[in-house]
Amino acid sequence: MDCLPAFGTGIYEVLVPTLEVYTPLIEANAARIDAASVQTYSYGEHPRQKLDIYLPTESGSSSTTPNPILVFLYGGGFTNGDKVNQNKPLFYRNLGYFFSQKGQLETIIIDYRLVKHGAKFPDGGEDLSEALAWVDRRYSGQKRPLFILGNSAGGMHACAWLFEPIFKDTRRALIESSNGIRITGIVLVGVLYHFGYSTASLKERLASYLGTELDHYSPMISARRCLESGELMSAGLPPVLVIDSELDPDDILRATQDFISVLRKSNYLEIKYLQAQGHNHISPPLALGTGIPGEEDWAFQVLSFINGLL
Repeated sequence: MDCLPAFGTGIYEVLVPTLEVYTPLIEANAARIDAASVQTYSYGEHPRQKLDIYLPTESGSSSTTPNPILVFLYGGGFTNGDKVNQNKPLFYRNLGYFFSQKGQLETIIIDYRLVKHGAKFPDGGEDLSEALAWVDRRYSGQKRPLFILGNSAGGMHACAWLFEPIFKDTRRALIESSNGIRITGIVLVGVLYHFGYSTASLKERLASYLGTELDHYSPMISARRCLESGELMSAGLPPVLVIDSELDPDDILRATQDFISVLRKSNYLEIKYLQAQGHNHISPPLALGTGIPGEEDWAFQVLSFINGLL
C-alpha cells in the first residue's frame, strides 16, 4: 500500500501497477483462497447471467438463523469485468474467500452484461434485479438478511436498482420482506455519483452504456428523483455505507460528498461514510485475502457495518 501514492490517482494510470503490486500478495495466499467452497449457477437466460456462491465454513447455529448473504458487483467501466478474472484467476475469488471465511457471509459474485454484450442503461440494474429474484427463489421461506456491495460501475448498477422507478416494486418487495431474503444494507465503494467534475473523455466512454444524456442517469440524479418522489419519506431504504478511497480520482471524491449531501436530506435514510486510507480506486478489492491488517481494514469495517444491522 505504501507504494500506491507514487502511481497517481487516475484510474487508467494506476490500474496496471496496482495489479502488479497485489498479484504476488494474493498468490502467496492462493492455497487458502482456492480452498474456499464455491458453486456456480445461472440466474437468467443470457450467457453472462451467472453467479458464484462462496459458502462459509460455519453455517448458522440453527435453521432459523442461517448465514447472512452478501451480493457483490465488481467494477470495470461497463466494458470489462468477470466474477473470476481470466488473466489473474485469484481475483475476485479473493473477495469471495474473504467475506465468506472472515465474515461468515454466504457471498455471491455476479456477472452482468457489459457494453460488448449490447448492454445499455438500465441493463446492469436489471441483471442485479434478476440475480436477487433468483436468490429469493433459492432461499424461499428462509429469513435471511441480504447486503449488496457495489464497486465502481457495479455500484452504479446497485444505485440504479436502489433509486430508479422501474425497480420500485421489486426493491420494495425485498426491502419490506418478512418471509424470505430481506435487503438489509447497501455498501457502495468508489462510485462516480455524477459527472459534473469528470473529463469529456470519461463522459464519452460512459456514454457507451448510459447514452448521450448520461447525466440524467447518474446515481445522484436518480437518488434525487427518488427523494422527490416521496419514496424515501414514505417507506425509506436500508442503511447505506458510502466508501471512497484516499487516492480515488478527484471527480469521485467530490461527487461522493455531493451524493451524501443529497441522501442526508431524507430523515428516513441512514447514511454512513468511510474513507479507505492508503487505497486507490483499484486496490480495495485486490487487497482482500492478503492477510495484511492495513490492507483489509476497509472490509473489516464493512463487516462491522453489516454485523451492526443483524
